[in-house]
Amino acid sequence: MKKRLTWSAACLALGAGNACAVPYQDVLLAAVPEFNGGLKEGVALYGSVDMGINYQSVGGRSTWQTQSGGEWTSKFGFFGRENLGGGWRAEFNLESGFLANNGAQQDTQSFFNRQSWIGLMSDRYGRLRLGKQIGTGLPLFIDVFGTVGTNSVYTWLGAAAVQTARGVGYNSDLGPGATQLPARVDNAITYRTPIVAGTTTLMLMYAPSNVAGRAPAASAQGALLQWYNGTTYLAASYNQVWGVNGASTVRNDLYGLGAVYDTGRLVLSASFNQYAPKLAGDGIARVYTLGTIVPFGVNAVRASVVYRDTSGVRDAAGRPAKDSALGVMLGYDYLLSKRTGLYARAGFIRNYGMSTVLLNGNPLPTEPGGATPRTGTTPVTMSLGMYHNF
Repeated sequence: MKKRLTWSAACLALGAGNACAVPYQDVLLAAVPEFNGGLKEGVALYGSVDMGINYQSVGGRSTWQTQSGGEWTSKFGFFGRENLGGGWRAEFNLESGFLANNGAQQDTQSFFNRQSWIGLMSDRYGRLRLGKQIGTGLPLFIDVFGTVGTNSVYTWLGAAAVQTARGVGYNSDLGPGATQLPARVDNAITYRTPIVAGTTTLMLMYAPSNVAGRAPAASAQGALLQWYNGTTYLAASYNQVWGVNGASTVRNDLYGLGAVYDTGRLVLSASFNQYAPKLAGDGIARVYTLGTIVPFGVNAVRASVVYRDTSGVRDAAGRPAKDSALGVMLGYDYLLSKRTGLYARAGFIRNYGMSTVLLNGNPLPTEPGGATPRTGTTPVTMSLGMYHNF
């Protein structure tokens, strides 16, 4: 789910309720029942419908298309809460993404592909959730564009959606052992501590593979430490995720550091991520991000710069190779109401060396007579769109 860069979200991630929310961010989260404080008990239907007109160009090829999810992911969901007494609450969330331009499911293999969990919550003892849920990577609001699948260079460079002759894979330029922690983790068991000293929480996650005989039994595990003082948000994460390499599994270590500073009139964001597969001969990727939001009245201007660099990678002949990419995204938002808005986006990813990272899912051109993607490409995207949250 695209959590907007809001201190409503940050406060609730820490367990502090709505006391530290600010007006601009409240507008953006007005339709999300888990965060807006409107649902005390019962079940709420919520969602977003987002449609845009998009232009994409890469390697001399260009296309115009309608596109869903350029500002908010198109989705609908059910969030439920029941007060059990003694400070305890039962909660659940079922959320399904769809493509507004044709009505298709976002994921044909999973109906509730974005959230599917049930849990218990206590301000005194913490929170326990079971099921498909957002894991212990850096929160999605670290990206000033909200880590959506379109119109976010943080999404494509951070997840490292790399095109190879075998198709598109996460961090696949690092070697055969590389993988990625998904934003939403299947089979996850998470526990978040109660807020400590008014500023700090720790979230722990364990996700079994649910595959009999597989070693290790986990598909992912990790921790996320968060600190917030009313203006500054800091986060540190460490995750282990196991990718399948032939008949064996390979551990990947993922490290993340993030910071957001919000005065209400200016938002600054920065993050660092490192991805290191534990397979001999595989490389390491590091991703650096800077972002800002400048809200003024019903308007907001956004910008982000993302740089991905690698070390230890090799080309098809086994020789050491340069492999890096730079992404830039600019945006403008205009709020028609608390639930409805217009947006404009423009950005690119410049691939250097053997880097072949995609942008907005538009395939890179391939070398003549084969499936190997052409290097040195610069995917460009521009979008105009509208969304409504309900």
